Amino acid sequence: MYRKEIWIYLLIGIATLLQSCIENDIPYPRIKAEIEKIDVEGMVTAKINGEMNTVTVKVADTLDLRNVQVRTLEVTAGATVIPDSSSCLDFVHFPDTGFSSVDSLPGTVNTRMNFKKPVSFLLRIYQDYLWTVSVEHDINRIIKVKNQVGTPLVDEHNKQIVIYVDEAAQPTFSNIEIETLQLGSSIAVTTPLPETVHDFRRPQTFTVAAFGETETWTVSVLHPGDDVQTNTVSAWSKRVYIEGTTKTGQVSARYRTVDTTTKAGGEGEWENVLSNEIEIREDGTFLLTFTHLKPGSTYEYELTVDGKSDGVQTFTTEAVELVPNLSFDDWYKDGKSWYANKDLTEANYFWDSGNKGSNSVGEANPTSPETNDVVKGKAARLESKTVAGVFAAGSLYTGTFGKVEGLSGASLNFGRPYTSRPSALKGYYKYNAGTIDKAKAPYEELKDRQDSCHIYIGLFTWDKPFPVSTSNGVFVDRTWNNETMVAYGELVSGETVKDYTAFTIPLEYRDYSTKPTYILIVASASKYGDYFTGSTSSVLLLDECELVFE
Repeated sequence: MYRKEIWIYLLIGIATLLQSCIENDIPYPRIKAEIEKIDVEGMVTAKINGEMNTVTVKVADTLDLRNVQVRTLEVTAGATVIPDSSSCLDFVHFPDTGFSSVDSLPGTVNTRMNFKKPVSFLLRIYQDYLWTVSVEHDINRIIKVKNQVGTPLVDEHNKQIVIYVDEAAQPTFSNIEIETLQLGSSIAVTTPLPETVHDFRRPQTFTVAAFGETETWTVSVLHPGDDVQTNTVSAWSKRVYIEGTTKTGQVSARYRTVDTTTKAGGEGEWENVLSNEIEIREDGTFLLTFTHLKPGSTYEYELTVDGKSDGVQTFTTEAVELVPNLSFDDWYKDGKSWYANKDLTEANYFWDSGNKGSNSVGEANPTSPETNDVVKGKAARLESKTVAGVFAAGSLYTGTFGKVEGLSGASLNFGRPYTSRPSALKGYYKYNAGTIDKAKAPYEELKDRQDSCHIYIGLFTWDKPFPVSTSNGVFVDRTWNNETMVAYGELVSGETVKDYTAFTIPLEYRDYSTKPTYILIVASASKYGDYFTGSTSSVLLLDECELVFE
């Protein structure tokens, strides 16, 4: 432990003793905790966005993102740093303060992290501020064939390449000579060897392997003026995404509703897609968005790319699928245990908690209905407490409780079937953030710090509920390393909120085309309750939540 940390803990202890004698109604100051400077191994560039609380870093393409050393992490003076434990190679020995150089830290410190997906850093200074650090390879794709014309079109999202060759010099595609084809890292292995592939009368596929992962790319060769159709259409409830390729950057579209009763064609005037709803990317691809649509409705549209129209086509938007009892007005008591459901029939049993396990000794119910302190109707009261000597966080989740495992563990079935694509989860919450008085590995160092509540929502492509085991340390991977995760958003707060406050959790999607099969919503009065770490004074109230579709 550093000498500075010893003084900090002494000061905290003195302040705690004084607080027990003197009532202090002076509010904590609001100082935003920010990442001011960052440097990682192999870094090429770094961009810090203080408005969005994001950092984007590009590193050499020869670096394995699964093992990257953070060399500098300067933050607002006095801020505590809590990185995502699942991304740390050694969370216990990652510094809990900022540092200007890793070389100045003790030899026991380990700042290596897995940056395959964006990593969250919680900065705490009176309030909590969640930052996201994304590390990407600085890829230089080199694509060159004999008799090539112009710049190839690269669709990174769909992993497609279109190369144009001079028709006079290369009238057929059966004998194409590839000079260079670097699609990924400069040290990646490409199969088959590009120089051995010559027949492009049909598109050819290449696998690019590096750092334990493999990508499959499709390469097409055409003459200038030939058409290539790579558009993909993904219809959501109130918007539709179309992705494709463009040679000139000229993309437009119009749309109107269809009278499905008479099937007599469109209704009313055509509406044109606005220019700010069309994104032309540097790689020659585009993303066009139809917005403000009606759920479960059929539209006809005409897309024009590079001056060519594919004619009038149709799409049908998805219906809005709601989650039962997100207002938390319905509650049912079965024996000693409360459930946030109208009843426990299959049609209404959507939510569960740890009540069943906590009530195995006596009636405890860390999760219960709140009838007095509400926004409207009833609310969910999540209260962390000790039950038979074991810390139990007040929690609520979509899924079912399994069974008690051992002396302090449990099995849970996370997630409920769901196929819609909302844009956010919103609602109202109140929170009393207690001081952590119960802590177990690997979070012993959090003891005596302020607890945090945690609300998150995720969409997944599971074929069945995810089996969680707290006793065996089996939890859902909520990083983008989990390829079954379609979308994710979260709220983490260590600030006491005395009055009901509105919150909105935007969902970030992996892509625009993948449809989920399961939804997971979890709320906990103690963020690390799964690890039996938190405060027995923490209470989270949730009310009038709903999914947002826009």
